[in-house]
Amino acid sequence: MDFGYFLRRFDHGCHIDPDKEAVVYLDQRITYRQMKDRAVRLANALHARGVKKGDRVAVLLRNCAEWFDIFFALASLGAVLVPVNFLLKSKEIEFIVKDSGATILLVGEDLLELIDPEKKETPELREIICLGKKRLPSGLSYSTLLGESEPIPSFEEEVGMDDLFILQYTSGTTGFPKGAMHTHGTLLWNSFHQVGDFKVHSRERYLCVPGLCWVAGLHDFTLPALWIGGTVVLVPSGGLDIGRLLRLIEVERITKVLLVPTILKQVVDFPDIGQVKLDSLDAVLTGAEPVPVTVIEKFNKLFPKTTLMQGYGLSEGPTIALYLSEEDAVRKIGSAGKPSTNCELLIVDENLKRVAPGEKGEIVIKSPCTMIGYWNRPEAAREVFAGGWLHTGDLAEYDQEGYIYIKGRKKDMYISGGLNVYPAEIENIILKDERVAEAAVIGIQDEKWGEVGLAIIVPKEGMKISPEEVDRLCQKELAGYKKPARYIFRTEPLPRTASGKIKKFELNP
Repeated sequence: MDFGYFLRRFDHGCHIDPDKEAVVYLDQRITYRQMKDRAVRLANALHARGVKKGDRVAVLLRNCAEWFDIFFALASLGAVLVPVNFLLKSKEIEFIVKDSGATILLVGEDLLELIDPEKKETPELREIICLGKKRLPSGLSYSTLLGESEPIPSFEEEVGMDDLFILQYTSGTTGFPKGAMHTHGTLLWNSFHQVGDFKVHSRERYLCVPGLCWVAGLHDFTLPALWIGGTVVLVPSGGLDIGRLLRLIEVERITKVLLVPTILKQVVDFPDIGQVKLDSLDAVLTGAEPVPVTVIEKFNKLFPKTTLMQGYGLSEGPTIALYLSEEDAVRKIGSAGKPSTNCELLIVDENLKRVAPGEKGEIVIKSPCTMIGYWNRPEAAREVFAGGWLHTGDLAEYDQEGYIYIKGRKKDMYISGGLNVYPAEIENIILKDERVAEAAVIGIQDEKWGEVGLAIIVPKEGMKISPEEVDRLCQKELAGYKKPARYIFRTEPLPRTASGKIKKFELNP
């Protein structure tokens, strides 16, 4: 079985009504039958242009209905999807396209300025396909491509559970993004367990707020809802308006939604929250960073009939490894819950021995949802799977009943607005300025974003550099959510261990 089977099963008396709405995006209401036809047309068109099993196809798009055409088309072909974060800058995008060896790039017309149409630094990239009215002189139009194709498969590919399907790039502590390798099988397991654990059903109307290029966007509830025959209502990327979000929940009769803590805080503090009817909403999932207990209590008071569930997961999988069940949402307030049904999870010390209740340790995982490795980085994969467990780098403790509480991160990372930020990547950019001797970036608490970056910089002796200059450098080369919010300059060297590593725990302001 593979995700291409999702389309093929309509030809075998699938229980899903083909005329039911599958995807709603702005004024588009796409049925399952239409989604299948669109995906098959795209698969035929790509196959005709030489895309074959194993080829990597990069996708640089904000949220749009075409995301689902692309996903199922590539699944049917056995090709490999490479989602690219639209918040990244040109150099970051170039690295991912080049590192993955993508042969095709699908890009939205609003993001064309982020790519090099001449493909000078991405020699393996054969074609660029633009979605929208604009068209590159040397590129293809997405609409033209589909117009050349029929909704009847003109290809035959044997695709199985163990075949590579997605390279989900996530930054690393070295400052270079790594492609987490997921197969059809790891993704299917991730969808199947959510159907059971979260009672996803065919009447589901799931509101997808995160970008589909992110793990939380595509893999948390979106694919499970479609697999079981529900409806996904997609929110446009960028400029999220809380009032519009709440009205959308009301009008579309949304049953489930995932809101990162940053947005959840804005929802409970929305001044006109009492004017919106949200009686259709049975559950809200939140996670990616700890949720303040005060926010949970306020939510429960405002929405007594809606279950607020906290979850924990990662790009390497499972995307929801821990969750707090509906029955325990209030009794164990503040906990990330217990492992999902497809996840074996322990909290261990440095010797992989399980710690006692109340003691802090690292979360390690075994699951059929975990990635099979990092693309072209076998050493990094061996390190993260040391001892046969996936090492998350996250710290936690558990109580006498086995409920787990996240306590921070062992790895050098912080989370801003629900997005992972790896300081090494930012530090490498700051150190490009020849006037900088040392640089360290840490995450500090922020009321709006949860955490933001603080850069501590040591200029070279006799050199001067201003915060504005460093900020411009970061703004030029980094996505906005990665750019530090504050800069501190000091003359004394940064504190280091005997092995030369910076003691970041001593840098907290």
